[in-house]
Amino acid sequence: MRSSRAAVVSIAAVFSFAAVLPAQAGTRTHYFELINRAHDRLVALAIAPAGSDRFEPRPLGEAIDGGGDSATIEWAGEQCVYDLRFTFGNGRAVIYSDIDVCRNRSLRIQPLRPGRAAADGVAVDASPAAADSAPTP
Repeated sequence: MRSSRAAVVSIAAVFSFAAVLPAQAGTRTHYFELINRAHDRLVALAIAPAGSDRFEPRPLGEAIDGGGDSATIEWAGEQCVYDLRFTFGNGRAVIYSDIDVCRNRSLRIQPLRPGRAAADGVAVDASPAAADSAPTP
């Protein structure tokens, strides 16, 4: 009797663990280093699933100075590929699209020269209002 009760408890424990596992399996913590090689301070970061335009602000802690200053950011997410929107102290916003944070551990934010942004596939918005406005779902 005792062994059958222990077996039932063991089986119940396995099934309860298996039921919780799929709910947690998709979410993982990402640690990602940002290296600001641009000339201006990076003052804000927003992250969206790739191609979704559903940007959510993420804390930087302190602004990341241009010229090579860096910081590691952390966030939990279910996927690996994101769009990252950076806002600089001068109000300009830049979006780096389709960044795979599972395969890459860092991103070097480059200074943008005329004509370079389009060649690199980086979207640039020079209006400060656009960077501060929340996208509509």
